[in-house]
Amino acid sequence: MVLLDVKNLRTYFDTKLGSVKAVDDVSFQLKRGEVLGLAGESGCGKTTTCLSIMRMIESPGRILGGEISYEFTPSVIKSYDGFYDRYLYDKVKPARESKKESTLFDEAVIDNILLKRGIKDRSNNLLDLTEAEMRRIRGKHIAMIFQGAMNALNPVHRVGNQIKEAIIIHNPDIDYKEAWSKVINILETVGIDSSRARDYPHQLSGGMKQRALIAMALVNNPQIVIADEPVTALDVIVQSQVLKATKELQRQFDLSMIMITHDLSVIAEVCETLAIMYAGRMVEYGKLRDVYKEPLHPYTEALISAFPSITGPKTELYDIGGLPPDLRNPPSGCRFHPRCSKVMPICSKEAPRTTKIRDGYVLCHLYQD
Repeated sequence: MVLLDVKNLRTYFDTKLGSVKAVDDVSFQLKRGEVLGLAGESGCGKTTTCLSIMRMIESPGRILGGEISYEFTPSVIKSYDGFYDRYLYDKVKPARESKKESTLFDEAVIDNILLKRGIKDRSNNLLDLTEAEMRRIRGKHIAMIFQGAMNALNPVHRVGNQIKEAIIIHNPDIDYKEAWSKVINILETVGIDSSRARDYPHQLSGGMKQRALIAMALVNNPQIVIADEPVTALDVIVQSQVLKATKELQRQFDLSMIMITHDLSVIAEVCETLAIMYAGRMVEYGKLRDVYKEPLHPYTEALISAFPSITGPKTELYDIGGLPPDLRNPPSGCRFHPRCSKVMPICSKEAPRTTKIRDGYVLCHLYQD
């Protein structure tokens, strides 16, 4: 089941020297329970893509077009209308007990609830929601672990209080004791002793701060978690611990995840699907094993070749010549052609079309026609 479907997403940043095409016609899908790796050089648009999904692009940035369809499940619909509380109690509770929840929903009632909120279908475009409606989704149903654990936590508030705030915002009727109990439980779930809940961020190590951010993202049981460079600036031992905890939590909570990183070893450790971005575009997308064993796009092949092998023969690392392009004025045709080892005359003249291959696609003239 596809939980998140991104189609033709475009996000630009307006500057005095021109528009920076940070995300330009990006498309991909995230299935329920899937872990998607998003890789590429710094500045290729990975974080901007995910901030666009969260609707957290600030001026001078703007989302120009595309569609971000999120499959509305009963828990999401419930957050949209108080009337649904009664419907949920009458219909869903006995259905859960019989484990046949999906067969007992009155489709007409659900559609009427959604239409009342101006939502035409359950695979709704998040870009059409108001900011107030998006706040009900953000943090509750789609959560994000932000890059830079050292700076992401507020230094003047205790760690437990920061996590408790996330609970209260989405559960205003919860009492203090219950909210604090949830804080303790989620901290212990990510491997932090409950006594550290009253510590300030500066009293925690880098690895513990990262775990605290993971706890904050998971505390409201979201369906999708976006992790932006979750192990950056951590030593390899702590990286291993955080990645192990991430995999265990993903299985425990049946999470769908988007893992942003430039480290291909991290992706190989936790991901099932891999998307490669270059200069604001997604140049290859497919199953992790397929992309690693037989990369299709020359840029993907170069990235993998530039990563050292631990078990293989010692060889000189591959160097991708040149620099990423200026996204205010990207190269004509294929954006990678000035650095490509397999460049053809057509590459500088025409932009490649998306070609479906295996279980994904590639954006390259080598595979067209």
